[in-house]
Amino acid sequence: QRTAGAARFCACAAAGLQCERFCACGPNCRNQSLGCKCKRGACRTAACPCFAAGWECSPDRCGRCGAGVHPALLDPAKEAALSRAGLPICQNVAMQKGLRKRLAVGRSSVHGWGAFLKAPARRNEFVYEYTGELVSQDEADRRGKIYDQLNCSFLFNLNADLVVDATRKGNKIKFANHSKNPNCFTKIVKVNGDHKIGVFAKKDLRPGEELSFDYLYTKDLAPSWTDASLQRLK
Repeated sequence: QRTAGAARFCACAAAGLQCERFCACGPNCRNQSLGCKCKRGACRTAACPCFAAGWECSPDRCGRCGAGVHPALLDPAKEAALSRAGLPICQNVAMQKGLRKRLAVGRSSVHGWGAFLKAPARRNEFVYEYTGELVSQDEADRRGKIYDQLNCSFLFNLNADLVVDATRKGNKIKFANHSKNPNCFTKIVKVNGDHKIGVFAKKDLRPGEELSFDYLYTKDLAPSWTDASLQRLK
């Protein structure tokens, strides 16, 4: 609980973080999030305290928004009826429920291989989670020097301590190429206490579109095929 000496006993409080559902501190902990009280389908705006804080809604604490409902468990007829009436479930739980889009990998018009959408996606809708091996910042620096020599890197900063390396253990979204005018954007989201990297649609997307997001290259480090380098050469 949040008392004068809480930080001495609670790793979350000591780090300035809120306790999560998997902490063993009990239901009376004052350092836990209270969740949201949004109506169903209203959790994708800054009015939702969870969304505003960069968290996905909690099935345990966010009761009204439908965070505890999984589409796969709904009767198809009921799901269709709810869909016609509006958004049936919480719109801020896609990563924890695995509600990702189907992707295909093929030759890119930008560089090498690319990731292509197989189903439509609405603006701001979750597309895929960027996953890989979790390594320390020091290990990422060591690997990064090797990847720079190979002109190919799948490193993605997760937080101050960890980096995601999708080189060997990534998924299809790692093939999404860089663009300074991308059709997707990335966001670090806290899901059940863990930081995760989400890729979201920046605009309405059609099946077959190649996905891209901004790698945030600096001009001096951008590979020769990127927009940043092309602009530098003009």
